[in-house]
Amino acid sequence: MPNSKPLRFAILGTTGHANRIAAPTLKQNPVASLVGAAGSAPGRGTRFAEQHGLPRGYESLEELLADPQVDAVWLCSPNHMHARQAVQCAAAGKHVLVEKPLATTRRDADAAVQAVTEAKVTLRVGCQHRFRPSHGHLRELVGSGVVGQIGYFRIHRFWRYPYYEDMGPPNWRQSPTESGGWVINDIGSHLLDLMLWISGAEGQTAGAILASQKFAASTEDSTAVLVKLDKAGIGIMETSSANNSPGSRIEIYGDAGWIRADNTLTGSATIQTQDGKSLAFAPVEVMDIYRDEVSDFVGAVGGQSSIGADGMAGAAVAGLIESAVATGVRARGVPAG
Repeated sequence: MPNSKPLRFAILGTTGHANRIAAPTLKQNPVASLVGAAGSAPGRGTRFAEQHGLPRGYESLEELLADPQVDAVWLCSPNHMHARQAVQCAAAGKHVLVEKPLATTRRDADAAVQAVTEAKVTLRVGCQHRFRPSHGHLRELVGSGVVGQIGYFRIHRFWRYPYYEDMGPPNWRQSPTESGGWVINDIGSHLLDLMLWISGAEGQTAGAILASQKFAASTEDSTAVLVKLDKAGIGIMETSSANNSPGSRIEIYGDAGWIRADNTLTGSATIQTQDGKSLAFAPVEVMDIYRDEVSDFVGAVGGQSSIGADGMAGAAVAGLIESAVATGVRARGVPAG
């Protein structure tokens, strides 16, 4: 049954994504209401609440979770905290929308999935690019058999850092333990999720290169990951925060045909197929796909069908990235900071 009242959210996190995306999205979506927020230190939740006109500011996650007026938590904390905090939310009976990645290890991701399953709460991972119409169409094309058995799936997306003008240095993204890898998690987790979701395949990391080409960080700013898809398919994921690119591209090749999609992540998208058909998609506003992500999450809480990334999908991507970071070839063109 659909929810009759807006789902009451609180946000964990008071800077970056929480401030730029989460709060405005929740305040503008009629299926949700934003109750308050907690930050990484006392006082931050109160300041965030005042900034966004919210009724409550919490001094800690524990105080937030003790509030019976909160139904769900949007976790916008550093990567290495996600899984543990998702477990805490589940134990308190709160539904969880967690920013990607779900975890920096497959073990932690699986623990989070087990916790929400046992608590019977809903978990979704913030893979908002599933809600771009062009990606849904690609999934439908593949499912209809247009390419037949997938032989190759290539997905490419570069995004020069800083992504937004008000961003400072990478900060915690420079820490391998806190980020689990910089660009491979920041952008690559989205691309790997799309690869698995669109193809409908299971993936296994077959190799990776993690390169520091521009930034003097202990993590990487450019990467390529090779993925074995099902029995013999080949997946290639490329992303960088250091290099220029004309736009995003997805290429899918199979024994029955091929699909080429341009700019599905970066602007006016086009999808072409081997039979000569071409379909254009208008640019999508960033806030619109977050709105749809929240609406899908609220619907899932109410028992409706959902295309959002669930815990198992989040765990699958976490496993691919953990393996790539652990076994990939490291390359460095700048001295470590």
